[in-house]
Amino acid sequence: MQKIIFIILISVTVACTKSEVETLNEVIDNSNAKILYEGKFINEVHPTSGTITITENTDGKRTINMMNLVSDSGPDLRLYVAENKDALNFIEIVSKPKNGTYSLEIPNNIDFSKHKFALIWCKRFSVLFGSAELK
Repeated sequence: MQKIIFIILISVTVACTKSEVETLNEVIDNSNAKILYEGKFINEVHPTSGTITITENTDGKRTINMMNLVSDSGPDLRLYVAENKDALNFIEIVSKPKNGTYSLEIPNNIDFSKHKFALIWCKRFSVLFGSAELK
């Protein structure tokens, strides 16, 4: 039984690394934005690194800023914000998150006092690649 479970885990891990991840490098001017939350991505199941900030511009618009994000590729990766690392009550920010440095405008109604984690998540296999606690 342990061999079967091990083989299944290996199969899922291999399946979650088969597609390519595009890299973006877009310099964003956030000089007038206030940083509300920030975090550093850490490895979970796959190597993941980079920094994430949530900023609010003077016009009230909120943005997620990914700086030097590097993650393995997967067949169905998503960027979520969630209440915990198990993706409890997640909100999908974008499908197919890209490696690199870029910003994504987000809705102002996300409650970051509850959604304290940013997750790089493989939806197809429910595998957490990396996470960042937003503080």
